[in-house]
Amino acid sequence: MRTGDEGYETAKRRTALLLIGFALLVGIGVTTVLRPEVEDEPSDATASEVEIANEQGADEP
Repeated sequence: MRTGDEGYETAKRRTALLLIGFALLVGIGVTTVLRPEVEDEPSDATASEVEIANEQGADEP
């Protein structure tokens, strides 16, 4: 228990701080894991250009 000017930290306040900390950790984890995955995915324009190039290459002997 705390004494003096610090006061008593209630269970609601402690729970709120833990939830905020947990949300922060989840947010950091999601951004560090998903950002590289999203950046590695080819865009639609790039995919269509590759398909067109493959079709043109297949027509040539």
